[in-house]
Amino acid sequence: MSQYGKLAKVYDYLMSGVDYNDWADYIFTIAVKFGLNPKVILDLACGTGNSSLSLAKKGYQVIGVDISPEMLEVAKRKAAAEKIKIEFIQQDMRQLKLPYSHSIDMVTAYQDGLNYMLEDSDLLEVLKRVYQILSPGGLFIFDINSVDKLPASSGETTCYDEEQMTLIWESSYDKQGDIWEIVLTGFLKRDNGYYEKFKETHREKYHTRSKVLDYLKQTGYEVLAVYNAFTLEEGRDSDKRLYYVARKGSEVK
Repeated sequence: MSQYGKLAKVYDYLMSGVDYNDWADYIFTIAVKFGLNPKVILDLACGTGNSSLSLAKKGYQVIGVDISPEMLEVAKRKAAAEKIKIEFIQQDMRQLKLPYSHSIDMVTAYQDGLNYMLEDSDLLEVLKRVYQILSPGGLFIFDINSVDKLPASSGETTCYDEEQMTLIWESSYDKQGDIWEIVLTGFLKRDNGYYEKFKETHREKYHTRSKVLDYLKQTGYEVLAVYNAFTLEEGRDSDKRLYYVARKGSEVK
């Protein structure tokens, strides 16, 4: 079972408390601060399209990329229902390569997208791939959750029980590898009254601020800022979520 396979059916319900318009406003506050008025935006790890839709509603051309076909199917239906034109592409961000030429002014990746890169080499590869598709002067804005967000001890179990579904999260934390793992077992009620069981495993890795900055510089980015999430205050290792703002140089390397 792929990550976000069956969960795609209930993902939006679980994330109903997230204000994606606020996320988009924050992204554009950052873009304006650094003098960018993007025309084409690529939204990595776009999931069910909430982030892509919030960006598109600002009048910009958006391309959404995600590894999960199930999540993208939900995204496509929502965009069609709202009559918003967004191109959705199924792709692993480690193999990011647009099928035809685009001038990409800005790339976004938030909601833990890069935390799913469990190997340092994978994170570095994503940074390189994004650098290759960005237009000179373009911005890459992404977040990474810090270790403070992750469970401090293993064996934690959380249950979410509603009439239409029951979800059980069993979480553990590998301190040596800085990897947080969740085994999700779910029961979704079908139209016939029976329940469908599924099981998915999700893993996220903590990437230190110093490592991310080093990889960005190695790749050729100019690091413009590291913010404590949803502020313009300088981010610290102790912050739960950091936003990185990196710019591709005006000269193609």
